[in-house]
Amino acid sequence: MSAAETSVASVPPPAAAVSVRGLEKRYQTGAGLLAHLRRAVGGSGAPDARSSAALHEVSFEIARGEAFGIIGRNGAGKSTLLQILAGTLQPTAGGFTVRGRVTALLELGSGFNPEFSGRENILLSGAILGIPRAEMERRFDSIAAFADIGDFLEQPVKTYSTGMMMRVAFAVAISVEPDILIIDEALSVGDIVFQQKCSRRLRELIDAGVTLLVVTHDLAFVLSMCRRAMWLDRGRVRFLGEAGACVREYVTAMSALAGNIPAPAMDAAGLEDASPPGADPLGLAGCERLGDGGVRVEKAWLLHADGTPAGGFRVGDWAHAVVLVRAARAVNGVSAGCELRNRHGQVVFATGLRVARRLIAALPAGGAALVSIRFRLELQPGQYSLDVGCGAGGDSDNTWDRILNAAVVDIASTPEQEVVHGLVRLPYEIAVGRSA
Repeated sequence: MSAAETSVASVPPPAAAVSVRGLEKRYQTGAGLLAHLRRAVGGSGAPDARSSAALHEVSFEIARGEAFGIIGRNGAGKSTLLQILAGTLQPTAGGFTVRGRVTALLELGSGFNPEFSGRENILLSGAILGIPRAEMERRFDSIAAFADIGDFLEQPVKTYSTGMMMRVAFAVAISVEPDILIIDEALSVGDIVFQQKCSRRLRELIDAGVTLLVVTHDLAFVLSMCRRAMWLDRGRVRFLGEAGACVREYVTAMSALAGNIPAPAMDAAGLEDASPPGADPLGLAGCERLGDGGVRVEKAWLLHADGTPAGGFRVGDWAHAVVLVRAARAVNGVSAGCELRNRHGQVVFATGLRVARRLIAALPAGGAALVSIRFRLELQPGQYSLDVGCGAGGDSDNTWDRILNAAVVDIASTPEQEVVHGLVRLPYEIAVGRSA
């Protein structure tokens, strides 16, 4: 090797904390008890061909120290997947690898003996995880302080409310120093103060290198906590990737699936003529677009109250969004609207014809409508993204179009303006009186 050459050792990437490969879980349907017994003892009874797939060809990996969310409708297979990864359910096909100590919060109270007290169940949980009793005794005070249910810890668990059960279960799960923490909707119960306390503790665990795998319907939690997410739909992976993109895909699809909920409709023939704004429309060509194009956002504008193109806004200014919708085919029940999202991807404001319950009854193929929306920016200073979209039809003929990040809404405040301490500034009144 010449002096100019340098030898660089190849360092393999660290192994993923969770690896799932082609996982499947099927349940037989329609088979009687006798057929199951025959198969269990090695009988010759042919398996029932009728079966349903709770999971089908699910594959993904989660890096060490990553927060990973799983979203989807009820019955999508989310809980089944977590039960398999936690070792309480066997897959039908495929494989998975979990590296490290796993603590799982699945069904609320699972693993707790209802006749035992909270204290006894805490010690029992440690024993199940292989933690010596003396060590769990040492950790008991910190567990009790986090759960914060007082003397109820000495009462049988069967007397607990669901919120109290979750407090104890979560306090135990975070105290046993897991490498991988699996949570299935457990944080959906309990009061908001404790939920915030749990969120802070989860962030601390993630910062310390703990891998978090969570199933939840709380999309704001996924956006704020998770780097990546997966959308399961009828046992299949519909989307796997960055959490914000995953949530957007899911919410958009769910909005479309909801169809146009029956609402008062306006006859397009009776609408007043409207002209597009004189300002240049937004440049939509490079924006991410979702939908099938049966109806389509042809153009969109974001304007100041005086009709000039939007530059920067100030807190309290009026914004004016205009959406030109055109039908590629004859459609019924047409809606259009917009959403504002903050830097975490959370929707801080959304409205449109559906929200206002003013659908357009029908548009013929090639027909168009101009939807104008004015809203006041009583928001914390910062940057927000604007999505625009439209939809039509019902469950069977639903069609939709959505443009993500059509514009950036930049809101600033001037020195003389009142400071917005929260996310939004609500109308309020303050009174002061002298007291004896």
